[in-house]
Amino acid sequence: MYMKMKAFLMFVLLFLCSMGTKAQDLGANYNENIDYPITEIEMLKQSKVSWVRGFVNIPNLFLQNENGKIVGVKENAIRTHIPTLKFIQAKKALGDRVKFILSLKIPFELYTDTVPKVGTKEMEYIFQATEILLKTYDMAKNIEILVMGNEPEWENALDTDLCHADGEDYRAFLNEFANRLTTWKQANGWTFDIYAGALNRVSELPKSETVPAVVSVVNNNPNVVGLDLHVHALKINQAEDDFRIIRDKYGVTKKLICTEFSMVRALNPHVADALGEWGTKHGYTAGMKIYEYLNLIAEKANAGTPVSATEFKSLFESYAWYPKNWYKTFYEVFKKYDTYAITGRFSVVPGGARAVYDAKTEMWELGGIYFSRYLGLDADGFYNPNPLLYPDFIAARDGLAVSSLVGGQRELFISWGNGADKTGILSVTDENGTEVVRRSLDSENDYTLVENLVPGTAYHVALLKSDDAVLWKDDVKTKSVTGKFPLLKYQQVDGYMLVQLLNLPDDVSSYKVKLDGQEINIVNKNLNGQILTAEVTYKDGSVEMLSTTIRK
Repeated sequence: MYMKMKAFLMFVLLFLCSMGTKAQDLGANYNENIDYPITEIEMLKQSKVSWVRGFVNIPNLFLQNENGKIVGVKENAIRTHIPTLKFIQAKKALGDRVKFILSLKIPFELYTDTVPKVGTKEMEYIFQATEILLKTYDMAKNIEILVMGNEPEWENALDTDLCHADGEDYRAFLNEFANRLTTWKQANGWTFDIYAGALNRVSELPKSETVPAVVSVVNNNPNVVGLDLHVHALKINQAEDDFRIIRDKYGVTKKLICTEFSMVRALNPHVADALGEWGTKHGYTAGMKIYEYLNLIAEKANAGTPVSATEFKSLFESYAWYPKNWYKTFYEVFKKYDTYAITGRFSVVPGGARAVYDAKTEMWELGGIYFSRYLGLDADGFYNPNPLLYPDFIAARDGLAVSSLVGGQRELFISWGNGADKTGILSVTDENGTEVVRRSLDSENDYTLVENLVPGTAYHVALLKSDDAVLWKDDVKTKSVTGKFPLLKYQQVDGYMLVQLLNLPDDVSSYKVKLDGQEINIVNKNLNGQILTAEVTYKDGSVEMLSTTIRK
């Protein structure tokens, strides 16, 4: 026997978030502010969200425009776009269990008279800019989902019941876009899923040309995995109406995600309502307007003397028009229609875009889960939550069957949530329909580790009752082998250290993992070590040592 001494010092972040990544999982939407997540890493970890979503306005940022025509690509602007870099930095800081969604906003009405025809220079410029963006800072390798479009009803000649919207040209554009993306994926080894969207207010637009065009692409193009829906509702039952129409009227059976949702349209008409009797009871004047109150409490929060969450909540719940528990109502709809990923407004940071409210300000901020702008920081320096939504957010998050799901090349780690039936049976089926794993959950552990899977292979994973009724299910794909040399990686997952050995050759006979010289399992409760090593033994008797320093 001889020793191969190769020290691979991999400075891998210790990932700290702890939420699942599958059906009905919650996330954080940052819209165009894709440089914001990196500033809120600790908040994202604490909240245990599963997804982070943002969008990029391709024409506005990356295309040259002259006289209503797209005439070129700003390649340097793409390659040096700092928000893109920060978006990727946030992904790397959060780790494998927080998935990232990138939506591509392409508002044709601002840059062209109509949707460009397939094969025109204008359309080719859009594709060229997108391909460069996906390669910049390895964007494509760091996203789970790419959404083609962002509310195209409003961005294709202002599609309404009264206005032509180039539905057929948009359908052709999306089909060509999905096919181009698939070609790039195959050429570069990218694995993100392609979605179309994001449709908004579908129940309010029965004569829209854009809605059936987008749905047609989702239903008929095999390269498109699903549809993104936005629900910015005027009435609390609109979420149900939108999803029912998509599933029942349009027959969409593929995956649904919802990357934006709110009831801001129900709140906006009341921004100048008086505080009335509530105001006099709480030390304000009856004539003070809601927007004046919001400005005042923002000043108090900034000064370190925020009003209480109880006061804030009681104001809005004193109004008959406020849709109480709308977040819970929406989440129940998301569950009913098997929504894969859900990303709502996450935070309201101090000094945001709406620095001062007035009688015309839209109350988007009231849809944020965290509320430092109005309610300040807690004793640990974290944002205080929004009392109107946070209890329902926590109830939804903690009721999930799966708390975390992390796939490697040959293993799958599942951390069970409070909603899991611990008397259930875990079933894993490969892409040929063969059940490769069937086992009861371990009542003494809150996780399951599935090993000996095949790299780069799709599996159907389900938690079943004793009669095989499905309690939870998901489709996952193990990571592909991406190099010739073994790599050692670790993550923190719900209080455990998960160790992964990647790119192991076929001639490996066994390996041992040690933390500060003491042998450990690849799922380990001890998080306090400093040096993680793996001793890899080959069939010829040789041994290779891998090493990484624990960073906290």
